[in-house]
Amino acid sequence: MKNLLKPYSKQDLNPGKEMFNKRLSRARRTVECAFGILRAKWQILDKPILTDVKIADKIIKAICILHNVIIDMEGMEHNLQEFQIYNHVPNQRNIGGRFNDEAKAVRDGFQTYFMQNN
Repeated sequence: MKNLLKPYSKQDLNPGKEMFNKRLSRARRTVECAFGILRAKWQILDKPILTDVKIADKIIKAICILHNVIIDMEGMEHNLQEFQIYNHVPNQRNIGGRFNDEAKAVRDGFQTYFMQNN
């Protein structure tokens, strides 16, 4: 899957790889929280979107835009209350497949950036 970063294996961690894994985990938790908030409001996200990837991309973008409009109109507290009621996002760890050299280079680039900007 393009643009999907995977953590380094725990077997060969050095400080840079460990930092990358921690930052990736923090980013994943942030995305899961945001997606949980969206799922609470938009029931279409409770099941797989069975359509072309380009259309699914447009659906997700439209949901994000509408979500932001609602925040502007109703305030953030309303959305946080909904999220507290419905905050479970299933674990997506078992996304199979191997990733290519380009993906590894991107991951290594992030590792280097994190170490230089710690």
